[in-house]
Amino acid sequence: MIRRQFLFSSLSAFAAPAPAPNILLINTDDQRFDTIGALGNPEIRTPNLDKLCRRGFVFSNLYSQGGLVPAMCLPSRTMLMTGRSVFRIPARNQPLPPSTSLLATAFANAGYRTFHYGKRGNTYLPASEAFQTKLYSQESFEQRALQPERHADQVIEWVRAADPKPFFVYLAPPVPHDPRSAPAEFAAMYDPDKLTLPKNFLPEHPFDNGDLKVRDEMLADFPRTPAAMRRHLADYYAVISCLDHHIGRILAALPANTIVLFTSDQGLAVGGRHGLMGKQNLYEHFKSPCIFAGPGIPRGRSAALAHMHDLFPTLCELAGIPIPESVEGRSLAPVIAGRRREVREAAFAVYKDVQRMVRRGNWKLIWYPKIGRFQLFEVGRDPWELTDLAGEPAQAARLAEMKQLLAREQDAHGDVHTPRPGAN
Repeated sequence: MIRRQFLFSSLSAFAAPAPAPNILLINTDDQRFDTIGALGNPEIRTPNLDKLCRRGFVFSNLYSQGGLVPAMCLPSRTMLMTGRSVFRIPARNQPLPPSTSLLATAFANAGYRTFHYGKRGNTYLPASEAFQTKLYSQESFEQRALQPERHADQVIEWVRAADPKPFFVYLAPPVPHDPRSAPAEFAAMYDPDKLTLPKNFLPEHPFDNGDLKVRDEMLADFPRTPAAMRRHLADYYAVISCLDHHIGRILAALPANTIVLFTSDQGLAVGGRHGLMGKQNLYEHFKSPCIFAGPGIPRGRSAALAHMHDLFPTLCELAGIPIPESVEGRSLAPVIAGRRREVREAAFAVYKDVQRMVRRGNWKLIWYPKIGRFQLFEVGRDPWELTDLAGEPAQAARLAEMKQLLAREQDAHGDVHTPRPGAN
């Protein structure tokens, strides 16, 4: 068995090095950052994830960097598995560049046994195939309600197998992505008529954002009605509560020396946020939950800006294994340990060639290059993004500053798909 002193060990120089921690990475499908009770949602029931939040460290500003395809889950998961940024990841059918390392390979090379269980169609397949054991979810709607239970059963069976090596488990359940189906006991938890619509609910998006008729947006009629949006929220919450139940079973079966990372590929607007339903936009509902818990992880929360590809080096540092040279992400471990307040000045995201976003501190700019429109939000005071300040004379200097920042982020990330924002 590998033995090393991992990040937060307080052992003296004369003590034996700590055993390598096990790793459980749970990456759900389309789960918005605020769909956990302990993270400020009083209407959803997630007792097991609530406990994980209370004993762990939560990042409240984890952004995928989006992608150039409507199925944003694919680039998000590729960024997670390669540690590379949005314009530097391989496309779905491209072979892995020789110089690029994969998360599974990094841990296998460090002596871990590795396991994958997830959806075949929403990830970069070479990254999934790199796991020593890999299982793929069934896709039929009839089986969908049973997927969380089946995933939990397989993970529990695998981690309990007698083996002296530490394990790395990547669990990627295909929920709460639509079509949403939950067993009756979880569906019965939510009466649509009693659910609250989001503060930024609108019947329709107020302007053409470049892709308003994409598949996700066609899951509900236009204009959105309160009754329809509450029904979608009820289904969404029921599937998440079912998932939470089975995550609880997994957590109860883990050895004590297991570090858990819970996240999702990205959130989405289900419920009519800004008149939208999907993930093909760059409002704050696009963010993912991000919870670390386990040995050496202190309880705490951070508003530090983070990207999906930062999770690869963070897990490496927490486990005490080398971070591959090809990884662009920045480890969040110094933030967790309290040594730094942040590791990024800005967050940057894209959608196709129709939207760009940058955030620094409490300020966020969204650009729609096809129509020359900007939105400027002070998300610290306006988390629902209700007040667009781009046209306010008092914010002219701020707007110009954020445009310059966006241009710098585009340059730094190799964005050749859109021009840089001008001075207008």
